[in-house]
Amino acid sequence: MATFLLDRAQRVKIGNEYSHSGHPNGGVPQGTLSGPKCFLVYVNDLRTTVRLYKYVDDSTLFEICDRNDVSVIQESVDIAARWTEQNDMTINWGKSKEIIISFAQRLMGGI
Repeated sequence: MATFLLDRAQRVKIGNEYSHSGHPNGGVPQGTLSGPKCFLVYVNDLRTTVRLYKYVDDSTLFEICDRNDVSVIQESVDIAARWTEQNDMTINWGKSKEIIISFAQRLMGGI
């Protein structure tokens, strides 16, 4: 496993041209069979106050709460943000979404 993670080189291909090789100093190689397992081991110690689902290369926070009590989920977002900073990772806020699902019944048109 150490040889898989250490002394790696990477480069980018655009069209038929390659960039100069660089040597990443962290992270998990993408596009490999072992990469997803390494990522899950890497994020295994991420703990939050709400339900957390870890996928191959992603994580999802999930909670059922009162619509007026967003502090529970916000606390977990803050925990995850601190964890990523401490582990030299970043959250892509552009890909982060909030989904609110309500099962409250409402009468339409005053009926």
